[in-house]
Amino acid sequence: MKKDKNKIKQLLVSIVGQENISGEIPDLIPYIRDSYSTMMGRNIPLPDFVVMPETVDEVQKIVLLANDYLIPIYPRSIGVNIAGSALPYKEGGIVLDLKRMNKILEINEDTMTATIQPGVTWGQLRKEANKKKLDIIPIGGPYQTSPVGNHLLTNITPYSSKYHCDRAMTLKVILPNGKILRTGSWASEHGGDANPYFRYAYGPDITGMFRGSLGNFGIIVEMVERLRPVAPVEKEIVFGFKELGPCLKALQAIERLEFTRTCQVYNNILSAHLCLAPHRIKEPGEREKLLAKLPPYQLGIGLGGTEEMVALFEKITAEEAGKRGGYSVPVELELESVAKGASRAIMHMYAPLSGFAAIIGCLPITHVAEINDIVKEAVKKYDVRDPLTGEPQEHELIVIPYDRSSTVYVEQEILYDPAADRATLEPVMQCLRECYAKIVVQYGASHTIPNKTLMKMLVPSYGELLVNFKKMVDPNGIMLPGGPYSLE
Repeated sequence: MKKDKNKIKQLLVSIVGQENISGEIPDLIPYIRDSYSTMMGRNIPLPDFVVMPETVDEVQKIVLLANDYLIPIYPRSIGVNIAGSALPYKEGGIVLDLKRMNKILEINEDTMTATIQPGVTWGQLRKEANKKKLDIIPIGGPYQTSPVGNHLLTNITPYSSKYHCDRAMTLKVILPNGKILRTGSWASEHGGDANPYFRYAYGPDITGMFRGSLGNFGIIVEMVERLRPVAPVEKEIVFGFKELGPCLKALQAIERLEFTRTCQVYNNILSAHLCLAPHRIKEPGEREKLLAKLPPYQLGIGLGGTEEMVALFEKITAEEAGKRGGYSVPVELELESVAKGASRAIMHMYAPLSGFAAIIGCLPITHVAEINDIVKEAVKKYDVRDPLTGEPQEHELIVIPYDRSSTVYVEQEILYDPAADRATLEPVMQCLRECYAKIVVQYGASHTIPNKTLMKMLVPSYGELLVNFKKMVDPNGIMLPGGPYSLE
């Protein structure tokens, strides 16, 4: 059906009101760029409209309208986006900005869950949960991002032995065809609203289909999120190591004792960025002064329990770290806030220029030191430079365990200036491609998101399953077409 922009605008106004829609260029520009798209050299077209619904009914009406007129839709929750995943890649689309859907609908003390909308932030949820002696299960993200957006974007959430569970319980979703779907025990039309708290109900784990889907399969408008109890005593401790191998072995040994609340390995490059605000990184000598004090690798442990339990756990962790050459180091304030969960310090990882190329792989702990060396060698080979100083760059490293370190999530960051010219950015891209090729082919390192390059590496039946599911729920192909993460 041929689109009439004026008619479509009036229809959208009738749904959300004049003040919650714009087609003005100054309002559209912030939605078409981020640091990742700059590095990729992608020119993102302006959408026709940015629309800000407030209710589930409004979202459903917009999706039905988009189907009638075959309008591409690009939903986003908070928009703290640095991976090119929420950009409008096709002309004539609608960016669906969900920030106004920012209500915490329930915090249930018995089920330790929160029912939230996509505009709720981690900071907002943590503040309200704390009032009932509950807290978020920690994630490696800043306070201003959205739990819903995080769950749609990737499967990345720090797991430790105590919380090796998925945070998403059940979902209410507007499918791309305009139908409303509820998952898990919420799916029942008889009693589902009374008990939306059990994920593994009525056959296959449909909630899991939306984890890591980047919005291809629909728009999550409500989510039941798992919380955790706040322990009487919670403490963060850090151990330093001169080499990565022994640090990883300590992580593995401690995780297998099954009492940690959080557990991560960082290198000193990442730690320095977490501890220093962007303006301090720019000051000559500030980062170098901190790096001189930090051990090359750090193992951060979060403990929780009664006073007696925490004292015992701390003694045990010190012994296990000590067996492998680890030693206690002071907990910097910003590192402590990171260990506890969401934190503004996480954004410092990419400071001060907010450009980063992420090399991500999930694999057994066996080969982590080797893939760290692969990235180190590639950065040197392509002469990737520090965007601030111009000196040879050292990459950032973080290792997060899944389920008692049976697998670990490894993220390695190469920083760059998104405003740099193509000649400066091209070596970063070449380095990124070579690193992925090697860690995937040699070690089977798997990613957590289905981008088009990685999809080509899957067995055909797996890719077909994802693509056919997308076609089933999105017969008109309106959801996220044209981008690197589209399953069209």
